[in-house]
Amino acid sequence: MKTFARLIRRYVLAAVGVVLLLLFSGVALLGWLGWQEGRRLPQREYASSEIADAMLETADGLALGAAHTPQEWMDGYAWAMVLDDAGAVRWSYELPKELNHTYTAGEIARFARWYLADYPVFCWEEPYGLFVIGLPRGSLWRYSVYSSPELVLNMAGILPAAALGLLLLGLALCLWLSWRGAKRLETVANGLDALAQGQSVQLPTNGFAGELAEKLNRTGAQLQAKNEMLARRDNARTQWIAGVSHDVRTPLALIMGWAEQLERDAETPAASRRKATGIRTQCEKLRTLIDDLNLTSKLEYGAQPLRRKSLRAGPLFRALVAQFCENAQEKKCEIVLEQSEQSEQAMLCADRALLERLLENLLNNSIRHNPGRVSITVRTEVAGGCFCLTVADDGCGYPPAVLAAMNAPEPCENAPHILGLHVVEQIAIAHGGKAEFAQNIPQGAKTVISLPME
Repeated sequence: MKTFARLIRRYVLAAVGVVLLLLFSGVALLGWLGWQEGRRLPQREYASSEIADAMLETADGLALGAAHTPQEWMDGYAWAMVLDDAGAVRWSYELPKELNHTYTAGEIARFARWYLADYPVFCWEEPYGLFVIGLPRGSLWRYSVYSSPELVLNMAGILPAAALGLLLLGLALCLWLSWRGAKRLETVANGLDALAQGQSVQLPTNGFAGELAEKLNRTGAQLQAKNEMLARRDNARTQWIAGVSHDVRTPLALIMGWAEQLERDAETPAASRRKATGIRTQCEKLRTLIDDLNLTSKLEYGAQPLRRKSLRAGPLFRALVAQFCENAQEKKCEIVLEQSEQSEQAMLCADRALLERLLENLLNNSIRHNPGRVSITVRTEVAGGCFCLTVADDGCGYPPAVLAAMNAPEPCENAPHILGLHVVEQIAIAHGGKAEFAQNIPQGAKTVISLPME
């Protein structure tokens, strides 16, 4: 709804902005047209009324005012004349010959408001007679407009209200169109959200957003088909790995059993018993590898259920470390468990079996990849609101290629064999945590697992 309201607000503000822009543009256009009209009108130094008022009675008759020369007074005009009460020309200036005659009352009435022989004229009634001044032909259009007083008064009262009503009507229309458009876009946005969540969409394809909705429908259908294909492929892969793991376990168990029998048989030569021990050890590694392969496949595709329980961290990790120390590999290592008081009492909601596998993989990794005896420190603490499990050793450390592969945001090509560490990372992520791999200081490898507390 926030997006919908924001969209409506933007449409309304845009509509108001457009209306105001058109209003100011219209005013600016009228001003520009008036300026252009002022430039195109005949440029006159003095108004015709000023010239008429400046006329003087002299002993020789009428004359233009003495304040300026006749040329200055008549700048911008073509001619001028004064008619007496009988319509005869009493005085004139540059009057064309065809206009120098006596005018009847009817002729005076006609040219007083319009033209005289195509000359635009202005007339002023003065005590000395009728002052008539003409502009050049074609320099001005003169027309009269008639209206009743009621029309002018009504327009003065109605025009502001009509303008306000038209503005409100335009805003209401914009609001309605915005609401309709926003509803269409909201439907498209909901479709996009559904696509982002992996759901199928079928949007209505009518309205201005119909083309976009149709494309989303096609995209959703294509994504649905691809998701189904990927799901079938992932399921087939998981089943294939599980089947192969099951088929390999049976002969592997027989090999391990026979190797253990040979290892314990006193009548078997010592060299053969050592070989039997090596066979059993390698079979255990192979069994661990198969288990890791099966587990990583299930974790990657969500086929491994998390059997979460509330577990106290202190007793849990003491038991897991003690259980690992009972293994024969403990002879090659020295394991120290350090737990802070906070971590001792910390509560975790986790799958015990997966945490056991996580710790077992980290300890086995330290033992397997260090040729001599190695000291391993398992430390638990609470930092930043998370439960932190650190497994560090004093061995040769992680190879640079392994660190680069584990810390890369995307899988690397030709990455080294790090299936056990990858399982550790997947188990941490499945519990809502993370795994960080680094070199120990001054030497060795270090892995920090951060898990959320209950």
